[in-house]
Amino acid sequence: MPTVVISKRDVVARNVAELLLNKVKETDKAFGNYPVYEGDGFDMIIIESPHIHAEWIAEAYPSDLYIFPSVHTSESGKRSLTVHPTGNFGDALLGGRGRTLSVAPALHMRSALLTLMEEKERRGLDYAVSYEVTHHGPTISVPLLFVEVGSTEEEWNDEEALEVVARAVLSAVKPSEGTPAIGFGGGHYAPDFTRYALKGYAFGHMAPKYAADFLNRAMVLQMIEKTRPRPEVALFSSLPAEKRKMVVDVLREEDIEVIK
Repeated sequence: MPTVVISKRDVVARNVAELLLNKVKETDKAFGNYPVYEGDGFDMIIIESPHIHAEWIAEAYPSDLYIFPSVHTSESGKRSLTVHPTGNFGDALLGGRGRTLSVAPALHMRSALLTLMEEKERRGLDYAVSYEVTHHGPTISVPLLFVEVGSTEEEWNDEEALEVVARAVLSAVKPSEGTPAIGFGGGHYAPDFTRYALKGYAFGHMAPKYAADFLNRAMVLQMIEKTRPRPEVALFSSLPAEKRKMVVDVLREEDIEVIK
């Protein structure tokens, strides 16, 4: 059963949990110092540690999918609603393990992304909606995704934006339809991959241009093996030519269609 994970140290997570309380009921079970809540097809638990350092969670509270509502921060202060998988192409600077990816649930991520887009349009919110590329921890062997609102304290406490994130979290419990895909190149907010999601592609792992130096055969194979379902296609945004050739060679060996 999917599990929504609420970190007590994350203001967005705490705020989303408050909004979800009318969608769940308290059970007689406990996890740590807090009760376990049960919703329609999912559990909700509360943890003390930061989300990005929750490597222990798959062993402590087994689940088949983890959904983490969370703050998003950026130097630009961009008002944003985002969805992304976790893992590190390089060193583990923000949790997880270096050069190791988690399992990216492509269809569940697309469910969350589409809900963010639909709710942003319906409400006329001044927020950018997008995927983010694969980054930060935790690194675990169970599918997980983050749904975030950013990038400052004002947005983290914006009730309407939080309502949108709460709806996206509920949507992420169930997979969307779509063609499983992985992406290479482009910027952190993955504009090309976000646009292709509207055309029916469901992205798992996405490697940005700034991570190109860390891309090798082993890392490309990780992106394939740790995207669920297994990707059928790979899409390219801007990526240095020499890296593109290496990646394309691996993709063709793995019988994955390349869309440039």
